[in-house]
Amino acid sequence: MKKPAAFLDRDGVINYDRGYIYKFKDFKLRNGVIKGLQLLTKKKYLIFIVTNQAGIGKGLYTEKDFLILHLKIDRLFKKRKIKIHEIKFSPFHPKAKIKKFRKKSNTRKPGNLMIKQIIKKWPLNLKKSFMIGDRLSDKQCAKKSKLYFEYATNNFYTQIKNILKNKIT
Repeated sequence: MKKPAAFLDRDGVINYDRGYIYKFKDFKLRNGVIKGLQLLTKKKYLIFIVTNQAGIGKGLYTEKDFLILHLKIDRLFKKRKIKIHEIKFSPFHPKAKIKKFRKKSNTRKPGNLMIKQIIKKWPLNLKKSFMIGDRLSDKQCAKKSKLYFEYATNNFYTQIKNILKNKIT
């Protein structure tokens, strides 16, 4: 059976974007995130994080740093009965300092390869799915993926409630 999904950018949507966050102590959740993710979980939404992480390619932190942060985030969410089904990230950037990440990649938003990979792997009902982001590149990625899109608002929970009530058919 196909399930609805929430595709979420990380920095600026789930947590405050204070630039190149890779340490748990710097990871601060935005207003309403726990309650909003719990609502999505209760409504049986699959939850995916799709995030550009150019800081890896720029050598500001490592892939291991990123993965350790997400293990801690996952633990935090699990304690609150929230399941993130998958996290996709793109370490690529045309001006990356680390050569193997210095390229244009369709995984990097506004490209939509991260979403295409998720769609291929999971049984999703795209008509009932949506994406929230905080940048034009997120909106362009959602449009290429034929997903309903909204920019992040001040309260994540209120936004999720409104999307589920008014926007998704």
